Amino acid sequence: MDTSSEGDHELAPNDISFNTIPFSLNFHPTEDLLVVSDAEGRVKLFKYSLDENEVKLSLRPHQSGCRQANFSSDGKYIFTASSDCSMKVIDINTGSILYTREEAHDYSINCLVSKEFMVFTGDDEGTIKVWDMRQQNIVCEFQEHGDFISDITTIDDRHIAATSGDGGVSIYNFVRKSMDDISEKSDNELLSCLSLDNDQKLVCGSQDGSILIYDRNNLENVKKFAGHPQSVDALVKVNNNTFFSGSSDGIIRYIGLRPKKLLGVVGEHSTFPIERMAISRDNRYLGSISHDYSLRFWNVASFYEEDESEDGDSAANENELENEDEDEIEDIENAAQIDDDSDSEMGDENEEEEEEESSSDEDIKRKKPQQNPIKAQQTEKQKQKQNQKRSFFKDL
Repeated sequence: MDTSSEGDHELAPNDISFNTIPFSLNFHPTEDLLVVSDAEGRVKLFKYSLDENEVKLSLRPHQSGCRQANFSSDGKYIFTASSDCSMKVIDINTGSILYTREEAHDYSINCLVSKEFMVFTGDDEGTIKVWDMRQQNIVCEFQEHGDFISDITTIDDRHIAATSGDGGVSIYNFVRKSMDDISEKSDNELLSCLSLDNDQKLVCGSQDGSILIYDRNNLENVKKFAGHPQSVDALVKVNNNTFFSGSSDGIIRYIGLRPKKLLGVVGEHSTFPIERMAISRDNRYLGSISHDYSLRFWNVASFYEEDESEDGDSAANENELENEDEDEIEDIENAAQIDDDSDSEMGDENEEEEEEESSSDEDIKRKKPQQNPIKAQQTEKQKQKQNQKRSFFKDL
């Protein structure tokens, strides 16, 4: 790791080495802790810092590979999923196994994510299950894919998206227990997924190194970005327009969505494939695990600081564009007024009313906007999210 740059801004904790290939990595939501699971069924809890990385908990809850270990939303528990088809809940303070579901799936569980009291799991035969951990029972399950579930991501309080080895991506409403949409199968396995652009885009990494960008509201609308020489196995969001990608060539890249292009390189694990990546609670450290049997930390605080700066610049640019649009509209109106100076004011008003009814493109340009449409959309989206949260528990 680079520890020679200015101050703590560029510093990162030391690498952590393992005796077997690590399978999953996740950071604690409120503390400087992280959990790693490995190919032999072990789960290790670390407290990380610039001074040292301390093992707080080490146990082997599964006899075969622990494919995923993830914190609960409150950080009190670790949910694990294994290739032995079982799922467990571990207390992070004592290491006690509080709950075991031996046959959670009929086939090896490949991925697990959690949100509040809900847990979502996917197996090697394409089945997705939704669990309510308050009742420790299945809410619903979906069998829409013909190959392994490679990744699951939560979109909002009602929806998840999943990618599969069959080359498809699907969206589910787990409150209504229904599938919203499923894409056509691409030519390559889809291996990773995240949502961007205010949850309106799904970004998926594939086996051949291309990134597929789907319209969340219409999965038939897809764009392709060929930017990696090998498979894209891990994705981490930076903001609504940028993300980190981890590839089998061992390189972590910084990618832009609009326009679609490579913005930079964060680091690399030599030529060893990157298995998983995750971001710390304060957006300071990106963690990556690889087939080189290591966990590496990358100080990415500057990327997120740039994000905040760009958000401010974006807002300023929106205001400038809005003012320019208003000036342009006024110029058009003045030009039209000069052209029609032979008509009476009443005649002009009647013509404007008739033009409004025709709804032509010229009418739209000549109407002066009453409010910023971007702000209106954001306000409406906030209201929708609030309404969804109010009805979430009721619907379940």
